Amino acid sequence: MNGLITRAFIQPLLLFFLSAQAQQPVKVSLPLLQLHINSPFGNRIHPVTGQQDVHKGVDLAARCDPVLSVMDGTVNSTGSNPILGSFIRITHGEFQSIYGHLSHILVTPGEPVTAGQFIGITGSTGRVTGEHLHFSIRFKDRYLNPLHFLTALLLPGQPHSTTN
Repeated sequence: MNGLITRAFIQPLLLFFLSAQAQQPVKVSLPLLQLHINSPFGNRIHPVTGQQDVHKGVDLAARCDPVLSVMDGTVNSTGSNPILGSFIRITHGEFQSIYGHLSHILVTPGEPVTAGQFIGITGSTGRVTGEHLHFSIRFKDRYLNPLHFLTALLLPGQPHSTTN
């Protein structure tokens, strides 16, 4: 699976995390005010290289949109990367959210953030074909499908399939 976790594992991970880390409901936000997927999670042909690639997040359409923290946490790091461009990594216990290709970063490492807090502005930095938000979720050293992760948090009683 190359560091990827399928949807069938997400809800049990979340239930473990939530029961171990929180006595109250977890506040959750979408990373953008509106979600339109440009490139899904998983295997794909990379739009820049034209090569087979494992996409460890989702690319969401954006145009100078505010980026929001999906949960309460602490900014782990910010910076610039040749592929991810300007990015933010936020730690939420055992989970980490990653936001890439930003034009502006509005938080600093070590800063606490809350769900729904503006943390950056979308852009087209790094290896891209146009402006968008790259959004990833990691559990320890494995990437989760971030849309399945958010669905499991926002709709915890809903059945989940076993596909990516």
